[in-house]
Amino acid sequence: MTDIQHKMRKGNRQFLFEVDLNWLSENKGILSANDAAGAIQVATPAAFGGKGKEWSPEHLFLGSVSSCFMTTYLLFARKSELEVSRFECNIIGQIELTDGKYQFTHINIFPKIYVADEALKEKAKLVLQKTQQYCLVANSIKAKMIYHAEVLKDSPPRLSPMDDTNYKDYAEQ
Repeated sequence: MTDIQHKMRKGNRQFLFEVDLNWLSENKGILSANDAAGAIQVATPAAFGGKGKEWSPEHLFLGSVSSCFMTTYLLFARKSELEVSRFECNIIGQIELTDGKYQFTHINIFPKIYVADEALKEKAKLVLQKTQQYCLVANSIKAKMIYHAEVLKDSPPRLSPMDDTNYKDYAEQ
């Protein structure tokens, strides 16, 4: 294992994240991390010759963008004392052959933020602008980010986040 060394300077905050990958068979592997629950099986996507049943690096990449957008939005919403009743986000990444290499060139992100009261929509839009500016993962990639955000009045509003026990029921609706 490579020895990782970073010089800390006054006022410079650095964070390290570590993920382990173990090859299983064929083109399949399993991802895990000491500080995260569970593991994720990964494989080559169907578009590149895989069977297309497991999560692919491409899916995880887009999942990273959308989940970072969500957590950043919810952080700024909490700091702004904005009650969000629901958050949904669809994301579509476009891969193209550029200079002989495949890469994500455009990422369209479709967040839907639901608020309980029509009067909260403007505040929710301000939080969206801040999120677009400060989302760590989006700021770390070179693909063009295209935002198609919507702020909607929720009816009926759901003000408490789902716990793991009722997510399955929600997903089947």
